[in-house]
Amino acid sequence: MKYTFQDSTEFPVQRDFIQDIQDFIRISKEVIPLEKSIKEIKQVNIEETGTTQAGIEEIDRFQKEITECIEERALGYESREVLEIKSKTIETCANISLLKKNEKLEDIDKQNRLALIEVRQLEDRILTALSPFFENSIYGAEHTCYASSEDRKLKGWQVSSIDGMRYEFELSFIQDTLKVEDLLKLTLPVRSKSGFLSKEEKVKKLDVSGFYVTNIEHGKNTTRTVIEDKDAENRFIITSDGGTFLIMYGDNEITGDEKLAPALDKDSISIFVEKIKDFVTDSVVFRKLRLILIDGKNAVEENVIFDCLKIIAGIYGKLAKECIERGYTEGEITIKIEEPGSIRTEKYISKSEASSELSSIGPEGNELARILRVSEA
Repeated sequence: MKYTFQDSTEFPVQRDFIQDIQDFIRISKEVIPLEKSIKEIKQVNIEETGTTQAGIEEIDRFQKEITECIEERALGYESREVLEIKSKTIETCANISLLKKNEKLEDIDKQNRLALIEVRQLEDRILTALSPFFENSIYGAEHTCYASSEDRKLKGWQVSSIDGMRYEFELSFIQDTLKVEDLLKLTLPVRSKSGFLSKEEKVKKLDVSGFYVTNIEHGKNTTRTVIEDKDAENRFIITSDGGTFLIMYGDNEITGDEKLAPALDKDSISIFVEKIKDFVTDSVVFRKLRLILIDGKNAVEENVIFDCLKIIAGIYGKLAKECIERGYTEGEITIKIEEPGSIRTEKYISKSEASSELSSIGPEGNELARILRVSEA
């Protein structure tokens, strides 16, 4: 599948841009009302808590006034009975006041817990709605995939970032235990001492095929893999930047050792690194969006998902503008799709349609329409 502008110039992102715009509009219509609902729940909770807190303060004030009044009325009385009545009255008032204040504090706690449950449910819905879109539809983002072993089971996550926004996915792989031999047979050279009388140091080829892969970090330019034997007595770190390798065995650098480096099978290592890359990118069976940060703030908890949508709209807006400029029909965002067999089709969305869909959200939608370059105003 090949994507081009309407004038047949190759599209800079080989994706169905029109579908992505439609998906962007759809998720915007879904998550912006959810974010508004969260804000409303929080505001109502603040107001209700404030009202209840005011009731507690009123009880405190009333108790203080009653106590002062009783103390004043008891002045001049010296009999034990009167002083006992005074003491008991003040004590009773204090106990009832404390009871009522505790009831109101329980009300506040209940309000907060119910509000938190509602908010968490809506936050989960936002992340669930955004998850499939954030997988592949944010153009230009840089991705780093990680995997680490806990009790010999690999758990993965992906960290992506663009324009001050960072988002993380939880990853599950097709297999939760990975050994080197699952990818290929591999040996690495190490120094070994042998001989009965004098220990002569020699180069030994250590078969690491049965080693476990315990840690992976794969980014744009670098791939770093840690492999260990069953008891973690032997540990290698293989780092590749695409052109060169760095292999560490404990504190010893194999690639910088004049005796060990020539014994490396660079072709096998290169194949191993490529297979590691394929594993963390192609063997993912489950991907779940778990966190979005914008300028270091949790976008979901801080209710700034709309700011994230504006970043994406800005990325799309530049391409939408170019589509319109390179197109033949005024007011339409159009791309051409070339399928196998040289079958060519065109796909478009009108500015008015996109603008109308977004404006149904309210002021936020109108702002997204302007950033997306589809606003009719």
